[in-house]
Amino acid sequence: MSVIKLTLTENHVKLLRNLRWSMKDNVISGIGNDGEDFIPPFGEDSLHGAIDLIINGKPEDFNPFETEEEKVYTDEEKEMFDNLYNELPTALEIVLQIGGYELGSYKAKWHDRVWKKVKV
Repeated sequence: MSVIKLTLTENHVKLLRNLRWSMKDNVISGIGNDGEDFIPPFGEDSLHGAIDLIINGKPEDFNPFETEEEKVYTDEEKEMFDNLYNELPTALEIVLQIGGYELGSYKAKWHDRVWKKVKV
């Protein structure tokens, strides 16, 4: 039997709390006010930029009156953001099943998806 694992982190919870989502064609996606247009799941133009803003907040030197060039992320940052984003469906599954946002490591058997907290 295959076992699946995920460590539910504060970053997962921050992203889940800010997720604007809908299921369309079996894909988690934002839907525009007209119900048709896809919008990013966090309401931003850049998925990496949105995740960075949610996790790290606005930079201390943020000035809304100055137009800045889009931040360039390293490959490591992009990989971390992509991993968090790809883990969101599983994180949501855990949160809904346990009825809360209790951080920690969880595991489940692939076939039954009954999530249990494990001690590390």
